[in-house]
Amino acid sequence: MRLEEHVAFSTAAALVALPWLKEEVWLPYTASILIDLDHYLEFVAARRRLSLREALRYLRTPHRQRGPLPKPLHQPLTLSALAALAALTRQRWLWLVLAGMLFHVSLDACNNELVRGIQRQLQREAAGRCPGCARQVSRLELHARRPLRSLLARYQRANYVVLCPECHRLAHQQRQTVTTMASASR
Repeated sequence: MRLEEHVAFSTAAALVALPWLKEEVWLPYTASILIDLDHYLEFVAARRRLSLREALRYLRTPHRQRGPLPKPLHQPLTLSALAALAALTRQRWLWLVLAGMLFHVSLDACNNELVRGIQRQLQREAAGRCPGCARQVSRLELHARRPLRSLLARYQRANYVVLCPECHRLAHQQRQTVTTMASASR
């Protein structure tokens, strides 16, 4: 999920929890958003730069080179360690931070499963044949036909196609060319 979507869902959840958590609502809210700092760390490790603007651009790039760290804040070991620490210290604020992080990870898991379901369905329909070049291939990749500007668009099967790796790369090159030409004409 994109950062903007996490912020929207976290804001909605914070508003729902506000009557119960009152002034403590900022703890899970902040944790549910700041857990994505590990994506920024991925950028820093991959590009050796600290620019937040460049990081946001980089993180929106499909099929980017993943950094050496597998999103450490999202890992079950990290979340389990935080749960153990919260249990040992009996600190309410640690439980609230953990709740925010688990909310975020749950959103990611739901999003990933829905998109994987679309990919499996399209792959079954394609029967191993790339719709772009008609070649029989062992692996087809999911490609969004257009930039998905809304959360609902991400879960509509009609917005996707499966392509062989070569056709997928070409589709992204064509989209990049169109985007560059549109920016230049402004």
